[in-house]
Amino acid sequence: MTVAWIARDEQKQEWCSFQQPLSEQSAIVSETWLTHPASLSGQTICMDLSFEEQPGHLASLEKFQQQGGIVVVAATVKTCMDLPAGFMRINAWPGFLNKPCVELAGGTQTAQEQVALFIINSGRTPDWVTDQAGFIAPRVIACMINEAYLALQEGVSTKDQIDLAMQLGTNYPLGPFAWADKIGKKKIVALLTALSNEFPRYKPAATLCEEANSL
Repeated sequence: MTVAWIARDEQKQEWCSFQQPLSEQSAIVSETWLTHPASLSGQTICMDLSFEEQPGHLASLEKFQQQGGIVVVAATVKTCMDLPAGFMRINAWPGFLNKPCVELAGGTQTAQEQVALFIINSGRTPDWVTDQAGFIAPRVIACMINEAYLALQEGVSTKDQIDLAMQLGTNYPLGPFAWADKIGKKKIVALLTALSNEFPRYKPAATLCEEANSL
């Protein structure tokens, strides 16, 4: 199995920072890191972590799939219904690539088996979830961040105090505002906005939108 990654340096660093030796029976023959899918050349799987930010990748990915390749893209807001038939999704929000569990959605059973084999041989556990906007973890964390911004708007406390309270009180690795900075406020607002079209409770806080728009 040959796998090509389309990723920025920080995404590569995050994925590779997960220290888990491959088994001796690993099915992974090679992994290649590229900056654009036009450079693909006969790999089995393409994991495009830059897809959400680079819509120009689509034509090259479709060509790769037509040649028999498996395409997995970082698409948190879009579902497989919004993507070309056969494309699969991965949760690649910053802070999640170095976790022991990887959220995935979509694909045929045969494609899922190939991708799952790669994930397992990378020392992680594939978690196949319902094909919905936000997966599971991003959806929950986006809501938590939004609630923190609502609390800030209402004068409940300061950013630093809310972050500290969530870290000490719930044992979260980061407070909601620190998490927002790490993930990217524009990503969070985009997901909350998409979810709020169906469920009004996800409407993003005004302060969060203001900060995202100022970036």
